[in-house]
Amino acid sequence: MAADDGLKVPVVVSALGINAASLPAVFSQAYQYYVLSQSTDFVNVAGKANEAGQGAYDAQVKNDEQDVELADHEQRITANTAAIGLLEVRLTTAEGKIIVLRSDVDYLLDEVIDIQAELVNVDGRLDTAESDIDNLQADYVSKSAIANQIVQAGGGSLIAGTVATPTGDKLQVGGSTNVSVSYKVAGTQVLGARQAGWTAATGTAYKGAFNADTTYSVGVIFDILQIQAIAAGLTQARQRIKALEDMARTHGLIN
Repeated sequence: MAADDGLKVPVVVSALGINAASLPAVFSQAYQYYVLSQSTDFVNVAGKANEAGQGAYDAQVKNDEQDVELADHEQRITANTAAIGLLEVRLTTAEGKIIVLRSDVDYLLDEVIDIQAELVNVDGRLDTAESDIDNLQADYVSKSAIANQIVQAGGGSLIAGTVATPTGDKLQVGGSTNVSVSYKVAGTQVLGARQAGWTAATGTAYKGAFNADTTYSVGVIFDILQIQAIAAGLTQARQRIKALEDMARTHGLIN
């Protein structure tokens, strides 16, 4: 509410100046004094009324200013309340995010612990692998090496394939063996490549026992028994040759 401008309009006393000479002569001195004092009091009352009106007007103006200030404060309080509400929402959201982040941090810490344990395990396996590599480099056979290489230098046998009952031989092969040139014993060739061009013999092979030192007596004149004995020995020798040929063919030495 705006201040009432009428309050600041002064009260004008229009009474004529009153003094003892202007009073009727019939007035007693006491009554004259009363009338003069009333005029003075009336003027004083008018002055006080004017002061009160001005004070009331000033108070209303001050109230108007305070109303404006209070309205501004109310707007600011409303705005601050809304801002506080938004801050509370943001704070609640931030708290939720913090909870999620803490959960994520806990999960990541667990993952880091697992990774550290795995790294320890991998480090141990790496040490083992490096040791195995060192052992392999110190004890392996190379396909590209130029210098001589030793296999099974001491103890044990070199076994290729499945050997049901291993023996004490240095090289044991379970299955076939393909050699391009020859077999040697102590540097001497004992078995070479197959020889071709042999025509297979026919007849009976003899593998039985016989005396290689058997001699045949021959007289000046051959008799039938001597001839039969020599013929029997020759047949036995041919049959033994046939047996040796069969053995060589069976082992693939000739063809």
